[in-house]
Amino acid sequence: MRYADDCNIYVKSKRAGYRVLANVTRFLEKDLKLTVNQKKTHVGSPLRLKFLGFTLGVSKGKAYARPHKVAKGLMAS
Repeated sequence: MRYADDCNIYVKSKRAGYRVLANVTRFLEKDLKLTVNQKKTHVGSPLRLKFLGFTLGVSKGKAYARPHKVAKGLMAS
């Protein structure tokens, strides 16, 4: 059985990303008593980040999920 405790939050700008990250981290750690792994937490472009073995692509103005290049090698095993 696999569990996914990761999540992505999409916002319009990097500045907004850092602001939302601070607020969500504060909520998770203070209110829910969860620990956020700062080493694995990032703010960046959704087109460059890998999530659960996938990355996003854009074609003709539409977004789609595709296997990340590192994950492709793992899927062949």
